[in-house]
Amino acid sequence: MMKTSLHISRKTGAKTVGKFLRKPLVIGVVEVGREPNSLALAANDCLALVCNTEDRTLSLIDTDAMCVIAVIALPIRPLTIVVDARRNRAYVGGLGQSKVIVVDISARKIVGEIAASEGHAMTIDIHGQRLYVHANSAGNGQLCIIDTASDTLIRRIITGPFASAAVLSRDGRLFICDYLRHALNVLDGVTGEITTVLSLPDPFEEFALSPAGDFGYAPYRTDERIVAKIDLASYDVVDLLPVPPLPHGLTFSPNGALACCCSAAERNVTIIDTATWQVVSRFQAGLYPQSPVFSADGTRLYLCDSFGNAVWVVALD
Repeated sequence: MMKTSLHISRKTGAKTVGKFLRKPLVIGVVEVGREPNSLALAANDCLALVCNTEDRTLSLIDTDAMCVIAVIALPIRPLTIVVDARRNRAYVGGLGQSKVIVVDISARKIVGEIAASEGHAMTIDIHGQRLYVHANSAGNGQLCIIDTASDTLIRRIITGPFASAAVLSRDGRLFICDYLRHALNVLDGVTGEITTVLSLPDPFEEFALSPAGDFGYAPYRTDERIVAKIDLASYDVVDLLPVPPLPHGLTFSPNGALACCCSAAERNVTIIDTATWQVVSRFQAGLYPQSPVFSADGTRLYLCDSFGNAVWVVALD
């Protein structure tokens, strides 16, 4: 049964900002290709793989030496990347061709192409067996499900106009955002049926999960500075939390202690203590920071500066 969340206004005043803001310690700014927009960590976080959209390249950064050690030319304009640690492979989706590019990380070369769709968002299950590729469209978006053992498309599901994101929970629920209807949809991976589980008062195009998988977070793509916190057992909105205006890239540290969010309006980065939802750091990271990624141990934060053609590396307490 679909639930509807009523709008609850919330002021986001000074109490949302921590009394003792910590200055970020920037330990590296690595130049990459043109318009880096997403990245993934690999090889026990020793490598950062960066999608450079305008260059049609993938930059491999040595995260210890803080330098690019390889550049792989791609046949697409890359937008999204996921890593299969078990096979030491990366899957890259993007624009220009209806295919997913398979990269051998150790060999630093393309080893395959999978006929599927363009890719705006991707995720892979915890066993590395299924890859989900979502393509946004003003007409009809589509979700492609790929068997990674054979690197073949096994299912194509229409998700509707202006649907976005592809976020997979530990129990196998795949969440898709319906921007036009302000709805959170869930895909049944067995039947292929898409169900609307929650309707919100404002549009959102991203969805983030807490590390424990018990809560989901939908940042409203507005100036209202709100993210809806959703209980994933009941699909009830349990809180409306303050975030910067036009939030994007909301993500959590592996232990769930910190959240990070970028602002398209202010072009800065905010780090939040999730226990109190207090801002503990707010800073600039180049010209347009996006796609933050925490290291596995939570001691570093990586960000793409898409206008400055660089990756920023920030040390965390």
